[in-house]
Amino acid sequence: MDLTLINDAARAVHLLGLALGFGVAIMADLSAARMLIRPLDDREVKLLHAYHRTVALGLTLFWASGLVLLWLRTGFQPENFSPKLMAKLGIVALLTFNAIMIGRIGLRALDEWFGLRFGAIPLGERARLAAMAGLSGAGWISALVLGVFSTMRTMNYETLSEVIGAIYLLALLGAIAATFLSPVLMFISDRWPRNMRA
Repeated sequence: MDLTLINDAARAVHLLGLALGFGVAIMADLSAARMLIRPLDDREVKLLHAYHRTVALGLTLFWASGLVLLWLRTGFQPENFSPKLMAKLGIVALLTFNAIMIGRIGLRALDEWFGLRFGAIPLGERARLAAMAGLSGAGWISALVLGVFSTMRTMNYETLSEVIGAIYLLALLGAIAATFLSPVLMFISDRWPRNMRA
């Protein structure tokens, strides 16, 4: 069989997995962010469950096609792994772990605290939910950055770590801000005119 055809097909599936995962994960994060202002309704919670299934499909496609590309480019020989490739593997592994945690913990928490705004959820639960959302956003943005910018191919471990680390640091700061400032935002939004609320 023609290895070029396999490579092209795997790249196409890889891009489809990235588009599904990245696009839908960002939509899910933005949808869940509505909880900062008002409780999610039943339709929105069901939509978040559907988004999660789509992201899981995207990750499955990402892994399957990624392993084919890994075999074609490295023969699974560790000495052939570039810093960029190691970074991608680490990021996709984190995304996969985070997706499992969102399914097992995050979505269950949304069901359990249905009808509440984010700021009314207990602090520990808020911190977990915010951390999962932050890791999701940081992971998909990092995967996109690694896939899009050709300069990443020649970066060493140290420089790659700084770039990816900065993305994750911003996500962590955002998660901390959402955890501790959401009750303040809830207090402020209670004083907005009703027609201004999302």
